[in-house]
Amino acid sequence: MKFGKEFKTHLEDTIPEWRDKFLCYKPLKKLLKNLPSSNHTNNAPINPSSFTHLEAWFVTILNDELDKFNDFYVDKEEEFVIRFQELKERIERLKEKSSQSERYTSEYEDEFSEEMMGIRKDLVTIHGEMVLLKNYSSLNFAGLIKILKKYDKRTGGVLRLPFTQLVLRQPVFTTEPLTRLVHECEENLERLFPLQEEVIQSNPAPENQSKSLEDNTTNDLPDASSTLGEETVYIYRSTLAAMKAIKGLQKESSTSNPFSFSSLFNNQDADSTGAVTAENSATNSPATLHNEESTVKDPDSS
Repeated sequence: MKFGKEFKTHLEDTIPEWRDKFLCYKPLKKLLKNLPSSNHTNNAPINPSSFTHLEAWFVTILNDELDKFNDFYVDKEEEFVIRFQELKERIERLKEKSSQSERYTSEYEDEFSEEMMGIRKDLVTIHGEMVLLKNYSSLNFAGLIKILKKYDKRTGGVLRLPFTQLVLRQPVFTTEPLTRLVHECEENLERLFPLQEEVIQSNPAPENQSKSLEDNTTNDLPDASSTLGEETVYIYRSTLAAMKAIKGLQKESSTSNPFSFSSLFNNQDADSTGAVTAENSATNSPATLHNEESTVKDPDSS
């Protein structure tokens, strides 16, 4: 499936309140088609002055998109830090209350079970939202790379490489703190609820496991909805859809291209974020920069 369709499918499956926070991929594609092309012989060549203004205008648009990403990402990350800290405090209070209780009546057990189920629901919900935010970072990065590639191809410019270096330094693509939070949340869920299976691992599963994961989730959701609530199950479904979209983007290209999404992911270590960052990106190596300059054809299409 082409990237544009993958992107559209993910937007339809994600949390509705998040949809307008993603890259305006389709409008940007339409905008690029209206730019003067350097590939058509019947078009007059773009004079240097006009080209400079054109590129400055386009960069302004992309910078506005980056500001939108950063504002949303930072706000959500801060929200998750606060919510997760509150959850940990709830767990500690419940543990303390349990250790101090001298009599385990049926009423106490019911109260304890209810509080634990509430914590479980909230942990599953915040974990799903954090995984979605990691994939938000990855999908927007992939979309920007696609748009930059199309701009260079359309205009004959060389904007993609320098702008990508700027992109990689943005908060939205520096996801290590969020990843540590996701892992800590997973550890709490595994420790407190070892027999439950509502947690979707933050790193995409291997392809031979992804189909099984989706099938098992489909079968388990009706029962899960009775204990976790419809809102949590919706986030669960959205998270699965996001992981599927990322898995599709990670498929190997037929030819080597250091700026392809799969190449960028393959340069991350086993404990990586699931998103591209300045620290783990292949674009930061001298060899990659040299190879990019000599690349004639980009195999990624959309």
